[in-house]
Amino acid sequence: MSVFTRLRNLSLVPSALPALLFDSRYRRLFAEMRDFAQRLPQALSNRSLPDCLAALTPPTSDLRLPTSSIRRLADLTALLDRRSPLGLCLRRSLVRYHFLRRAGLLVAIEFGARFKDGRPDREVAGHAWLTLDGQPYFEEGENYQGFTVMIQFPRLTTGDS
Repeated sequence: MSVFTRLRNLSLVPSALPALLFDSRYRRLFAEMRDFAQRLPQALSNRSLPDCLAALTPPTSDLRLPTSSIRRLADLTALLDRRSPLGLCLRRSLVRYHFLRRAGLLVAIEFGARFKDGRPDREVAGHAWLTLDGQPYFEEGENYQGFTVMIQFPRLTTGDS
């Protein structure tokens, strides 16, 4: 993780604090996100990834808050859930995915893999991130570049048959 990414993560607390202190809607949403994040390991252990993602996809848009605020709260939620057995990128992507789709933002989640250091004799690293209209959504290039996408949900149609 780069220094820039670490600093951005540290800035989540002061950027989210005013909304959490002064707006009960954000406090309720943050509590809901925390509960959601804590239930993710169990949700993922009971079914296949596509089935889990389908279950995490909200049927309707019922969240009426700015998507930038939702994204920051989702990122803070994932960052604070340090006891989770899930990696930070997976927690962040799943929380973002669920709540941003509830806000009507049609993001997709992608899972990729690459060899560490780009060499096939090394370990394989995995990563999860969101896309919007086929482009990475608020994701640093260093975090997704070089990964081969293995799963995309929901799958984007390209018009090819």
